[in-house]
Amino acid sequence: MSIKLNRILTNIQLLIDNGEMIRKLEAIRIEYKRNIRFEEDLQTGFGHVFSRMSLSRFEDAVRRNTNVQEGDFRQYLNKLMFENNVTQATLSRRSLIKEATLSRYINGSREVPACIVFRIALSMQLGLVETETLLQKLGKSFKEARMDAVIIEAIEQGIYDVMKVETIVQKFTEGEESLFTKKEREEFGFTKEDFEIEVI
Repeated sequence: MSIKLNRILTNIQLLIDNGEMIRKLEAIRIEYKRNIRFEEDLQTGFGHVFSRMSLSRFEDAVRRNTNVQEGDFRQYLNKLMFENNVTQATLSRRSLIKEATLSRYINGSREVPACIVFRIALSMQLGLVETETLLQKLGKSFKEARMDAVIIEAIEQGIYDVMKVETIVQKFTEGEESLFTKKEREEFGFTKEDFEIEVI
């Protein structure tokens, strides 16, 4: 696995150095918009079909007055869990998120940081567009950042093990970023040695 981890580190550096990251982000967003456009065209309300523009204005007004984005996140995550036959307990175990904490993220009583979305996506072996959709449901998005580059490359390479991806994040960001919150790192007792890989 060391060779594969080293290859991903090289690919990530190339993404950052040659501007490929921007092209990948644009491609992800185009595919995301293509997927949601179909859903928007089919939505109805008050007995008639909204045009995309009027629906968008209507949704913006609703979002300003309610917590719709979090509801969308919960609904979309539950849909993905159902489609992938993944229980909350299984997701908790794979993502290394305590079940009670995961429940709070899902029910909207706790804000969901991007690093948690990434762990959920990896644990469910989601694609880039599904991961972007989860982020968008929270008002976030993939961005031109080192950790995001690691996640994109890991998903493209089929590396879904949270700890392996965390090792790559630690190595690539020189320990500055993590898939785990500060509190989780303290609880797990992670040290730099836990994430050492030999670059060959």
